[in-house]
Amino acid sequence: MLVDVHNLDGKKIETLELNDAIFNLEPNSELIASVVQWRTSQKYPFRAKTLNRSEVKGTTKKLGNQKGGGGARHGSKKANIFRSGGMAHSLKGDRSVKNLSRKAKKLGLMHALSSKMKDNNIILIDDLKVKEVKTSVLRKHLEKLDIKSAFIIEGETPDNNFALSIRNLKEVKYSTSDGVNVFDIIKYEKLVMSKEAVMSIEKKVLS
Repeated sequence: MLVDVHNLDGKKIETLELNDAIFNLEPNSELIASVVQWRTSQKYPFRAKTLNRSEVKGTTKKLGNQKGGGGARHGSKKANIFRSGGMAHSLKGDRSVKNLSRKAKKLGLMHALSSKMKDNNIILIDDLKVKEVKTSVLRKHLEKLDIKSAFIIEGETPDNNFALSIRNLKEVKYSTSDGVNVFDIIKYEKLVMSKEAVMSIEKKVLS
């Protein structure tokens, strides 16, 4: 698959061949959703945990006579009907999605990339570098590329001026290829990658 490569001014520089096994799959929305769900569950703390009857502290001494008291025959203060007793259906504190195989994560990434490509929402840039730290200048470059919301990925050697210039743009997230993930690919409208990032991602996925 051949894709156009532009510079930051929006001018076409060359074409780059992308791996069809990564960027030209028929997107599996269920697989993508499962990876996003797993990623989301890892970002937040464990669910609430409550103590059940066996975990709370309390006496197990019989509260009264077996008969003649005129009430129920309770045998433990830790019963769930008493104040400070254990919870009947206690919350376990588990995450909704505990784990996902390495193969599923890779496949999810490939299908997410293919989904973006199918929707024509991938933009390749020859070089993600700017001469000075200036957010206003970088915003103009993004406007020329018709980018309002984007996940921007650089290779393993990011430009410090670019990283500092883009950090104040709310609808844009900047990361190296090591931080690429399905959640951010789906979250933002556009996926912007440098040529170095493309090579790094292909190497990572196919390893």
